[in-house]
Amino acid sequence: MTSIASATTLQDLDTNLRAKIDVLQVCADLRGGWAEDTVGEVEQQARELEALKKDIALYRSTIASARQELSSSCALLKQMQQLSLRLLHIKEYMPQRVPRPAPQQQKTRSKKSPSEEDAAPISQPKPQPPAKPAVQKSKRLPTVEFVTMEEFNSVPKYIRGRIQYAQVNTAVEEVNKALEAKYTLLSRPRAKLSEMSMKIVSECRRQVNEETKGLFFVVDNDIKRWSSLKMDTAGKSLLTMLRTLKRLREVRGPGSLVRYAVLV
Repeated sequence: MTSIASATTLQDLDTNLRAKIDVLQVCADLRGGWAEDTVGEVEQQARELEALKKDIALYRSTIASARQELSSSCALLKQMQQLSLRLLHIKEYMPQRVPRPAPQQQKTRSKKSPSEEDAAPISQPKPQPPAKPAVQKSKRLPTVEFVTMEEFNSVPKYIRGRIQYAQVNTAVEEVNKALEAKYTLLSRPRAKLSEMSMKIVSECRRQVNEETKGLFFVVDNDIKRWSSLKMDTAGKSLLTMLRTLKRLREVRGPGSLVRYAVLV
């Protein structure tokens, strides 16, 4: 390996080249001119310089490629950091319970193969009993839908106050619990109700009027009785939020009675 090839820095390369030039110059002075072997040494130096130029060009190309890859990696890292922040945000504000649509039950009838149908004995059709009148199915109980983060942020600050996003969806769960408990009790046969339950049912039926026809609603006593939501200032603010977000509608009267009806 020549001294030029073994150089590790440009300063070492410059030093080695200058040393060789000085040696050549001394040789030329001592020999009285440029002999054939001196010319060969100079040509060797020229070849080494040419090889060095190629190496430098290769190094520059490698550095440019590395810079491009570094820039792409930085952009990818920024995207990953933004995605990580979004996932952390979703994890922090994900409701504990998300309503799911009730699965539809499909009745399947087993079909016989053609050979089984041929082998089956032919029987006379039996007289069918008179059809019973169709029983009207009970109307499905609606529920208050959970609030999205975009809806929560759309509420004016003077209404939202210090209420947190998770508190709103917790209030939704509690109102749904009160709704389910109330209308489950109202749907029970009278013979299966205790004296206390009968008083509650009578109280609930007295709250129905022409304005609430077809609506499902709860009042303050229902929420206190069947949920853990406190009807204090904070609880009232949460119900106001749900009314602003078109989840509930207030039906007032007579007197101070306020009904919170579900909007569907």
